[in-house]
Amino acid sequence: MEVFTKELSQYNIVYIPSTPPNKGDWCKLPYPGHPHGCPNFGRKEGCPPKAKLFSELVNYPMFLIGIRFDLSAHIEQMRQKHPDWSLRQLKCLLYWQGHINKVLRQKCEEIASKHPDYIILYKPEANGINLFATCYKLGIILERSPQHFVWKIAIVGTRRDEIGS
Repeated sequence: MEVFTKELSQYNIVYIPSTPPNKGDWCKLPYPGHPHGCPNFGRKEGCPPKAKLFSELVNYPMFLIGIRFDLSAHIEQMRQKHPDWSLRQLKCLLYWQGHINKVLRQKCEEIASKHPDYIILYKPEANGINLFATCYKLGIILERSPQHFVWKIAIVGTRRDEIGS
């Protein structure tokens, strides 16, 4: 597992193009078991279309925090333990995501604890950030359907309502 921290500027943040902003088009894309997209869309407070736009929440300085998880190594470890399992079972996030989320949360809280006016966004895409393009500008290549590495990404920055902007 690798931890990545990078300060963000206006030049390396890419917003999701949508009209009207933040309507959650990406959240509505189908994926296995969810033909209409994420079941949290329109239900959870931090999810579109209820989620506030990034520009309404965060100001500089801000940091992108990423945790890289070696999914291919995990699959091989699980294959040794469960040789009869399908690839989908071997990749199942129930066996690894909790730990990665904990590491990400600890790193974000470590940074935010030094600045009482900081906010942590654990789902920046819900707030209109294109993580694929933003991470690419920072040298991180995200896989759309991960086969090798999974990245868990958060953004930590100054709370906009704290600075009067």
